[in-house]
Amino acid sequence: MKIFGIFLDREKNTENGLTIALPTPERVAVPLPQDGTAEVKVGQWVLTGSRLCGGSLPAHASVSGKVEEIKEFVTDDGRFTAVVIKADENQKNAAVKVPRADDRESFINAVRESGCPAAEKIAAAFNADMLIVNGIESEQYVTSENRCMLDDGQLITAGITLISRLMGIEKTVIAVASDCEEAIDAMEKTAADADAPNCEVVKVRPDHPAGADMVLVNNVAGRPIKANETAAEKKVLILLPSDVAFIAGYFETGMPFIKRRVTVDGDLVKTPCVAEAPIGTPLKDLFAFADGNLQPAEKMVIGGLMTGRSVTDPELPLGKCDSAALIFMKPLESGGKGSLKVTSGQTNCIRCGRCAKACPAGLMPMLIEKAVNKKKHTELRRLRPDLCIGCGSCTYVCPAKRELKDAVDKAKEILERKGGDEI
Repeated sequence: MKIFGIFLDREKNTENGLTIALPTPERVAVPLPQDGTAEVKVGQWVLTGSRLCGGSLPAHASVSGKVEEIKEFVTDDGRFTAVVIKADENQKNAAVKVPRADDRESFINAVRESGCPAAEKIAAAFNADMLIVNGIESEQYVTSENRCMLDDGQLITAGITLISRLMGIEKTVIAVASDCEEAIDAMEKTAADADAPNCEVVKVRPDHPAGADMVLVNNVAGRPIKANETAAEKKVLILLPSDVAFIAGYFETGMPFIKRRVTVDGDLVKTPCVAEAPIGTPLKDLFAFADGNLQPAEKMVIGGLMTGRSVTDPELPLGKCDSAALIFMKPLESGGKGSLKVTSGQTNCIRCGRCAKACPAGLMPMLIEKAVNKKKHTELRRLRPDLCIGCGSCTYVCPAKRELKDAVDKAKEILERKGGDEI
């Protein structure tokens, strides 16, 4: 049985614009992985593509210049360390080595060394026999992957061919939302040109969260999946079009993961755009490039409205997985254009069940919220908030404007922190 989601207001202001290269920022702050330690020192000169640290996912300099400091950033989600580089005028590339791979293991190791965030997924899906290229962007505003499909068709073709050969993929599906006609046309050409077995394009109903791994495995791969199972366990490898395109480019040039497409939009942005920006670019530089006004901003979001995170510091750097930077003059209501926090207007739960019906994981958010408020740990364990995929649909559909996703996130934290003890 297929998993169906909810339809969101279609706010895609940048879908018809071209990708614009962001001018080199004055400074970047390249985030390091949690298990990584900087391999460079303050005062050291680095070139674009130079390795900054090792760890599970190496980080590389996204510009050439001088290391000014090793800085710690503090956010609501925790802390992270970044290498701050002041860009020089010449912008020279490091002498990089083009990787070679002859089998699965060497391919996975090469992708990991590139710093590509897809490396973990590829490693987990070591025995995958099916590749799904996830071109679905169900959230409002975000169009970065759509732009990739339109701009980088040849690279996606080469990437599918390479991944299929080295990973032993038997079938490839490019999943595209049915309302993205140009992307469908572009990907049909890609599928026809790819030297990969059984490569095809599948049009997907444009609801949310149609692009979630669990939904894709169930609806596109046709493999029943439980909420506590992963795509890798079902022998399915799910990658974004930008992941596939990057991998192809990396095996041609050897340049690691140092930049990405990012949608810059919101009601305070005069010139919404899809920009290609160096990793570590401060958010304020992205908004300035798109004529964004930060002064009256009440909401600043990294990522999509449904699954992204609200932040307050415009100096925060662009991360490897950040698909969008959005700013708004006032909070958006749950029943309107997203799941941002509503500071007023909340009412008591009316027990309508809409949140449970909207949940693709089959959870009961209203009961999870009640258990959190009443500090019932045994009840929380039974309700399994850990199975939440974070799509935000529960908050979006709630007529009482309750922040149900926040409650589920809090429940997860409680269970992780308390373990088997009572709250």
